[in-house]
Amino acid sequence: MRENPPPDTGIQKAIQSLQASRQGGNTTHAPSHQSQQAPMAARLVSVSLILLLVLACSRAAPASETVEQTCAKATSGARRAELAPFCVSSLQAAPGSDGADARGLAAIATNLTLANYTAAVATIKALERRGGWPEPARRALAACRLRYIEALNVVHSAVHALATGRLTDYVSDMGVVGKAAADCEDAFAAAGNAAQSPLRKVDEDAGNLTVVAALIVASLEK
Repeated sequence: MRENPPPDTGIQKAIQSLQASRQGGNTTHAPSHQSQQAPMAARLVSVSLILLLVLACSRAAPASETVEQTCAKATSGARRAELAPFCVSSLQAAPGSDGADARGLAAIATNLTLANYTAAVATIKALERRGGWPEPARRALAACRLRYIEALNVVHSAVHALATGRLTDYVSDMGVVGKAAADCEDAFAAAGNAAQSPLRKVDEDAGNLTVVAALIVASLEK
């Protein structure tokens, strides 16, 4: 029986501090798969730049406004206080969160969602390449890959909505994004006992991140 991956801390330390701040600007790519990955890489760079602009334009948070307080306000207002510790640990591990205001933290949460969903697609592809899965699990993995790729396109829409101040559209987009994680788990559940989900923790983190990001943005309207 295949085991689920071990629990992450701070979304793998905020996706390894957003891949070491995008590897310090290193743009070197592996020679294989360049033609397939270049369009997605270009979109990711574009989206990341937009998020950096949103973060740069946000105010430095006053001393009384902290990550803990922003997370508490966002989650308690929506009666999702159980997500406050997840919100805090994820954001505190991300570069730029110290001193950022709520809008800046919303941009960081969105960037984490983008990185998390991109990593999820890579994880699913790696599992597919590993092989050895029964047919129901192969079908479920394929469904998960498709849903996460579709969700990444919606994340791009959410980024533009956040950058242009269309907060209601952002929250709506992130609701669609979060459904990918639930659909992935549903695909394995539908396969029955023959297909234990190896993505349970990935899906849980992905769903929680989208909820946290949407709650922080929703709190900006109050």
